[in-house]
Amino acid sequence: MTEPGQQRRLRARRRVRLPVAVGLIAMGLLLCAGCGDRPVAEPGVDALADRLPPLYDPASLSAQVIPNSDLPPEGTRSLFDQLVAQNGALPYPFESVVDWLASLDVDGRRPTTVLIPHGRSLQKGRSSFADPRVVLSADVSPPPGVALTPPIKGRLFLGFVDAANEIEVLSYNEAAGRFEFQLVQDYCEGCTPRIVHARRNVCLTCHQNAAAIFPVRPWEETNAAPDIAAGIRDVHPNIDTLRGAPLGVRLAAPEAVDNATDIANMIPLAQRIWLDGCGPDTAGHACRRMLLGQALRFALAPGSFDPQSETAMDLITRLAQHWPERGFELPDNDLKNRDPLEDDLYQGGWLAGLKRAVLGRDIARNDPVNEDKLEEFDALPSLPREFDPLPRRPPVRWSQPGDLDAVYALAQEFTATDIARLQAAGRVDAVLSAVESAALDAHVSAVPFRRSDIMLALLDALDADAMPTRWGLPVAELSPPIREGEPPLQLSADSVLKPFETYCFGCHRDNPSARLNFMAGANEAAVLARIAATDKIRDALDYERYRGTAKAGQLMPPDGSWQREHLERALATGDDPLTPMREQVPALFDF
Repeated sequence: MTEPGQQRRLRARRRVRLPVAVGLIAMGLLLCAGCGDRPVAEPGVDALADRLPPLYDPASLSAQVIPNSDLPPEGTRSLFDQLVAQNGALPYPFESVVDWLASLDVDGRRPTTVLIPHGRSLQKGRSSFADPRVVLSADVSPPPGVALTPPIKGRLFLGFVDAANEIEVLSYNEAAGRFEFQLVQDYCEGCTPRIVHARRNVCLTCHQNAAAIFPVRPWEETNAAPDIAAGIRDVHPNIDTLRGAPLGVRLAAPEAVDNATDIANMIPLAQRIWLDGCGPDTAGHACRRMLLGQALRFALAPGSFDPQSETAMDLITRLAQHWPERGFELPDNDLKNRDPLEDDLYQGGWLAGLKRAVLGRDIARNDPVNEDKLEEFDALPSLPREFDPLPRRPPVRWSQPGDLDAVYALAQEFTATDIARLQAAGRVDAVLSAVESAALDAHVSAVPFRRSDIMLALLDALDADAMPTRWGLPVAELSPPIREGEPPLQLSADSVLKPFETYCFGCHRDNPSARLNFMAGANEAAVLARIAATDKIRDALDYERYRGTAKAGQLMPPDGSWQREHLERALATGDDPLTPMREQVPALFDF
């Protein structure tokens, strides 16, 4: 069933029908009025991004320590980058991403997903009941291990519309003390995906908290709403899941996403209080040490934590010395609930509403897709201001010293495994004594709150029996980050790299892991030189020698990938992509 047909059917379910006479009048108005129905143009996303006010006071310690640059600060990378690098590549298709993230959970629980066919993201022009946007909250808990595995819940969110061939990624960067806005571009079969960093100010026009945003209850844009789920099922009557997400979910699913975004929303505030609330000097170091102690006291024994204790009151007094007169802003990460099946009678002006009522909501979707997603977004009918995520939202509240917001937020940075490790190393008093040790000096200076550095220093000061290893790859072993807009490699029509582009670039070009990024290079000559210098390609392409043997697992592309499927299909039809690739590797059979 077409999108306009679905919309009319769903309205019939709600007993929302326009009388025939009204429809005829409306059609007459449309014929008379032509296209002159657009409201006064609002500034586009680009314009809003260019004049976006600074996230923090430029003179503040936070602004100096946590920059607002598109690329992550040198020496830091996002949780998403680390996860992909350790996995070797980003799985494809998207349902494999969902499976992969589920495999990270100690109990195999799947990350929470909801479907939003008519939402408010930059991809809203490309989503529909046929291809709804998947919003994923990675609320998974990794199992205990030898590494200091970070918390993931509230620190990794994905948004995916298949028609856009792009995954939007919001991922925490602990070392930088901020979330990173990333995109997986060209995420499609036969494509070479690229993980890039989005233009940060464009993202901040809606993500005004520099973290995650989501609507509030009852989440009528999502497939937890019966009519939205029904609209998706009308198009997909024979399946239960789409892109790894159930077609219908209970309210608990969007509630879980909402709760995770609330966790994310507190992290930037906690970092501001950690830095600006305490200050830059020696007194600031002592303040941060005290703040850490209170966060640990709450994390280790929340039932006995006393916000009126002498130590807590001393911390409040110290914080008050640097506290802004009005307080620290807690930005609003909640968007007003919106029913997309009701609001389109007035969305974009009365005449636009009549057009949608008579012709169907998605009539404009027959137009060619605009390759510039910002222009495409700006060309769509404007949302009513109360639902639009672009206008500046007032803060939820202004944090005051006595709220102890940073104490509670920083306590959530420690995982259940962290707490178990600290408890095994000593009683609460011993842990708090370790906070005062010189081992913590560097970590309570004017740097972001970094849970992994603090945990390693605490366990060292406690002389723990079993020291965990640092989680993740060293940044030196990761590929350099890429900014959105940097042009991808353009191959000539007869380039010898064409088969590599088809079968290999998806995993070995723009891979976050430098070890696997051996087809990187700014031009064809640079890529060919790196291929020629990578000896392991020889065995990976030797199908004649290894197929059917115990070493068949080292053949590339990996079994089960779309690249392998295409390669096997080519070989079965008599094509031979392997020989031209072998010819680019010197002495391929000189073992």
